[in-house]
Amino acid sequence: MEKVLLTMTKKQKIFRWCMIALDLAIMLTGVAMAIYYKTQGDPNNRFLASLSMLFFGLIPFIYEIISRGKIPNSVFLVFNIYLAIAGLWGAAFNGYNTFAWLDIVVHIIMGYVVAMLGLFILCRTKQNKTMNFLTVAFFCLCFSLFVECVWEVCEWFVDNVAGQTAQGVPVEGYDAPLVTDTMIDIVCNLSGAIVFFLHYIIAKLTKKNLFIETFEKEFSNKYKLFEKNNKKINKNNSLPEKIEEKSNLENIDEK
Repeated sequence: MEKVLLTMTKKQKIFRWCMIALDLAIMLTGVAMAIYYKTQGDPNNRFLASLSMLFFGLIPFIYEIISRGKIPNSVFLVFNIYLAIAGLWGAAFNGYNTFAWLDIVVHIIMGYVVAMLGLFILCRTKQNKTMNFLTVAFFCLCFSLFVECVWEVCEWFVDNVAGQTAQGVPVEGYDAPLVTDTMIDIVCNLSGAIVFFLHYIIAKLTKKNLFIETFEKEFSNKYKLFEKNNKKINKNNSLPEKIEEKSNLENIDEK
């Protein structure tokens, strides 16, 4: 049976517009920082990281066009918060080089959030209803590790092609950075994913909500991407049936 598309309430629509405004603000700030680094100098290689905010900010809208439905506000909120911390503060504003602990915290959060994204995918495809809860938890864990792997490969690729230093400054004599930064990122991501793994299993074993049931219900909701105003019925109740009936009576009178 096809999932019914829901219509957002007035409060949900207001919240969504706030999320859109926040997302646009993040993108514009990233572009502004990219222009700043390009014109004023970029000693810490922040230009591409700042410019990437434009691409990452478009992800929710690209997803909605492909799926033909709005993403839940909770997902939009988590996305914006993460993008603001990891993208703007950490990358564009050079927070990772200023605060040594920030990269660790961001990757732990990323591990948990991406594992949650795995649950979102299962809820969207309705697989969470047919799969064993242990399988669901294991899928979310593996999905988080997969995304982290792709992320690190992208960092390595950009560093080598564009001369950036996302994975550290190259060691003299080796023309490559140490693997320490990459391994710490992977371990931190794994830690966050394990937290979600345990969170999900405990919620299912104890049969308590612990926000997992709330997540699943919210993730399963699919809202209409474009909403049309219902046509108002005129005061004469001129529904199609009544219009046809009135027309038939007029034809009889003419005869």
